Amino acid sequence: MRSTILTRIVNSTIWIVSGIVVIIVRASVTQGGSVLVWTTIGGGMIVYGAGRLVWALVKISSTGASPV
Repeated sequence: MRSTILTRIVNSTIWIVSGIVVIIVRASVTQGGSVLVWTTIGGGMIVYGAGRLVWALVKISSTGASPV
């Protein structure tokens, strides 16, 4: 159980960082209307990762397990 929660935390962090990278790279490389699309995709990745991270932290507090 402990390794599963740690894996979820790491995966969530990867989703959040990837979303930030998508937004930064596309905003600096692409100009115009497609920036909005890529910002939406990156923002969705950040929201998804944050949701998974919150869920993993709720699971930690409900089970009383420590993440590390």
